[in-house]
Amino acid sequence: MSSLFDPRALLGSAVSITRTALSYAEWTEEQFLALARAGLDAIDPDSPAADDAPAEKTVKAEPQRAALEPAPAQQLTERMNGLLDQALNQGTAASRLELFTRILGQLVADEARIVGALSDGTVSPLINVISRTSSRSPVLENAALIGRTANLALPEMVPAYVTNLLNLGLLEVGPEDPDLKVDYEVLAAETMVLKAIRSSSVGPVGPRVERRTLRLSSLGMDLWTTAMADGD
Repeated sequence: MSSLFDPRALLGSAVSITRTALSYAEWTEEQFLALARAGLDAIDPDSPAADDAPAEKTVKAEPQRAALEPAPAQQLTERMNGLLDQALNQGTAASRLELFTRILGQLVADEARIVGALSDGTVSPLINVISRTSSRSPVLENAALIGRTANLALPEMVPAYVTNLLNLGLLEVGPEDPDLKVDYEVLAAETMVLKAIRSSSVGPVGPRVERRTLRLSSLGMDLWTTAMADGD
């Protein structure tokens, strides 16, 4: 009978029961935490619950703002109609000023120097170096002596400057001028011209060197005269 009431046996049973109860409590706590995290992730995995209401308002407001903005095609139509209305109310002088303003906005300082250097009617020699291969494409185009006479900051950019001014209609190219023979020789000795000739030569056969002249066009002269009128 005494073995049934052994204190050590009772103590071991109590410890075992206590361990089981603690394990169950820990498991229950983990389950509650997992459920809580799952609930928050379902609401918004990245943002706290307190920020849900403003985020929802922002999402709803964006489609409303987008609906108020005109479509690209509508913007194009409105722009064209605006220009047509402007043309009806704009005279010749105002149209010329608008055109000149737009052209000047596409020039750099060196290009303005070229226009100014040719504004007195000066004619400048121009050379194109053209390959004799099957492509017959220009190796160097619009190399002009005006880069030296106009004292440009970037004389090596003369071909690009002249090309832009030609595209804008401010300059025009004419035939070779025999009276500029010395000037053509000076231009042909420029580094960019010599480099283009060497790079496009095939054995003893060199490229074709085309001689032309460069002058200010009537549009370029009109722009110069109008722009400099207040300086006289």
